[in-house]
This record gives sequence, structure tokens and C-alpha cells, in this order.
Amino acid sequence: MIEFHKKWITNSCLIIKENYQKINMLDQEIGDGDHGTTILRGLEEAVSHFSTKNEFNNSISFMNEISKLMRVSMGGASGILMTIFFKELGNLNLNDLYNSTLTIFSNTITKIQTRGKVKFGDKSFLDIFIPIHQDLIENNFIDLDKIIKKIDESLEYTKSLEARVGRAKFLDSKGVGVIDPGAYSTSIILKEFFKEINNEKNN
Repeated sequence: MIEFHKKWITNSCLIIKENYQKINMLDQEIGDGDHGTTILRGLEEAVSHFSTKNEFNNSISFMNEISKLMRVSMGGASGILMTIFFKELGNLNLNDLYNSTLTIFSNTITKIQTRGKVKFGDKSFLDIFIPIHQDLIENNFIDLDKIIKKIDESLEYTKSLEARVGRAKFLDSKGVGVIDPGAYSTSIILKEFFKEINNEKNN
């Protein structure tokens, strides 16, 4: 189980590293301009940690440790909210991928809504999580191609939204016309997660 998490985090880190400057550019238009750098720093901290430490008790304690390291490394609201999913993933059950994934998404969404005081349509990474959760419920199984398409559609949708949270809400444009940078980084992380699930199912 821990190997699954390591592969997913490592792959996410590699793709974020390829795209962090683009994410920063989006964030320069509606935020602090450093979201790409911030999420990359958190992921690199995680990879560095488990690359040098080999002994972990179980997946729950492993992901608790990883999420804490990332949260401290990233700092701020993004560190608190974006690592909720990482911590919840300690509960993934490879013998019951669909139901455990559904529960993880449900718990992640609830905690993000509570701690971040954010809801669907506020122009945030929640606008990626909620459509995927709904897609999982409606289809009753994990279809990689369909989920990837839904992630891309949800990401594009954030471009049309007015920001109701974060610094973008103070802009005259409210961030309309710009893809949410947090949603962008989340889309990468979730794509890599579902790709790894697909690999697990086919092994």
C-alpha cells in the first residue's frame, strides 16, 4: 500500500515540476504568484523524506507523516487545505478501491468546506474535487478516461468563475478568464492518483 502512495506522490511531483512555472503565472494574475513553487516545495519535501526513510508502520501513519511535512513546508491556507486529501488517502483500500476512494473524496470535500469556508463555484480546487466525486457516485466505478475528461472540463470551468475566496476576490475582474491555479495543481495530482489506481487494477 505504501508503495502505491510513493509512486503517486513521486509522479505528481515530476509533473508539477514540469508545470510549476505555468501555475505561478496563473497565480500572478489572481494571487500571490507562487502557488506552483509552493506545491512543488511540499511534494519535493515528501519525496525527499520517504526516499531517505524506509521504515513506516502502515499507510495511515505514513500519509499522516507526509501530509504534516507538506503542510509545514507549504505553509499558509494552501498548505492546510491541499494536504487534507493526502492525509485522507492513508485510508485507501486497494482491495476495495471504489468504495474507499468514494469515502476519501467525501471526507476531503467536507473538511475543505469546513476549514476553508469554501463551496462549489467559489473558484478553488474544490471545483475539481466535487465534480469528480459526483462522477464516481453516478458511475458506480472508476473509469480512468471518463475521470480524466471530467477533470479537464472542471479545470476549464474555473476560468468562467468569479472568485469568492482568496486574493482574487478583491480584483475588479474577480479572476474571470483565468484558470484557478489551485485547481490546476489539483488536476495534476488527481490525474496521477487515478492513473496509479488504473495501474493497480491492471496488475
